[in-house]
Amino acid sequence: MKNSFALAAVAVIALACTSVQAADLQVTGNISPGSCSLNIPTLAVDYGRISANDLSPVNYTRLGKLSTPFNITCDGPTLVGLSAADNRAASKEHMAMTVIDPWLALPINCFGLGASADGGKIGAFSLHVRNYSVDGSTDFETISQAGNTWFEADDIMRSKPDRILTWSAIGARSPHLLTTVTGEFQIEAAINNTTELVVSDDLQIDGNATLELTYI
Repeated sequence: MKNSFALAAVAVIALACTSVQAADLQVTGNISPGSCSLNIPTLAVDYGRISANDLSPVNYTRLGKLSTPFNITCDGPTLVGLSAADNRAASKEHMAMTVIDPWLALPINCFGLGASADGGKIGAFSLHVRNYSVDGSTDFETISQAGNTWFEADDIMRSKPDRILTWSAIGARSPHLLTTVTGEFQIEAAINNTTELVVSDDLQIDGNATLELTYI
């Protein structure tokens, strides 16, 4: 404290001795958004061993649903959402998702599952947020952003990072200042037919997406 006081006193004396006509006073500081963290305890979901005999030579094959929990925690009410990037986009056989829901077959609504050594596309998966609670309440819905417009997200993560998913009070269609979110990521996957995907050796299902907290 003594050092600070001495420095201030010197500054006042110097200013007085200079006898200036005008002086600029700066007022500075930093305003930052609330800090949030995303926690996904289990970062991998495994379909296990799938026999090629269970796949169709002409039709796509629907796999079961898998889930993994997640939570978002902020140190105060914050405008924040989730974005996703498809790290296997080149391998996406998006039409495979028609066996689940034609809406999910839109390329933006699904993610790739990797490819065989000869480039055969294994299939695709969709990523949903389910069973969520926002600040302890279930009276919320998901919305997604396209430009400056927010629309119902139908609980689907889009595979483009600029399509942010967040939560809104039901019917409000505007992002909620949230502190906590708990829920599950649900995966639905479909495999290509064995005419387009030749299974001559073991194939590794290799879907991979980056999920990121994005401040709004």
